[in-house]
Amino acid sequence: MKQYTADRQAQRTLQIAVPLAAAIILFLIWYFLPFLPEWLLWCITFLLIAAAIFVAAIFLPLWFGTVIYTISDTHITKRCGIFFIQEQTMRTQALQYSTIVRAPFSEKNGLNFIPLHAYGGTIFLAFLRTQDALEIERFLQKTVYRHGETSSVPDPSESASEAASQPDADSAVQSE
Repeated sequence: MKQYTADRQAQRTLQIAVPLAAAIILFLIWYFLPFLPEWLLWCITFLLIAAAIFVAAIFLPLWFGTVIYTISDTHITKRCGIFFIQEQTMRTQALQYSTIVRAPFSEKNGLNFIPLHAYGGTIFLAFLRTQDALEIERFLQKTVYRHGETSSVPDPSESASEAASQPDADSAVQSE
């Protein structure tokens, strides 16, 4: 069993991106909506700046501090949350599909993601270091392929020949 955490470089990237996005949105609001009352524009500006500061300075550090991914031979668990702790668990045998999604310059900014698709759901492992994402993907491929070799899915041709050689349940009841 191995534990992984979110990359702090991704946190820093998002702490820079959030105020930039807020500034761009404010510019667009002031440029394209000048017909709104000035008091409303200033209220929107104040609220957007306050939200950007809250997200960048308080929310992101708290959230990144709680993210833990646990990978074992039998289970994959994602645990995160600030006020409400969310825990998602998936059996590795249930895994159907996984891939690595990497942003440009992902080795520098930590924007690596692994969506794990299983029967009826998806677990999204977000903001992993590049080395961790590659290690998890190699482990999952090895584990899934190992489970795939010992598949218990019967061969249709064998099932038909076994069914023909087995006596009928009704004839067994009648012979008694």
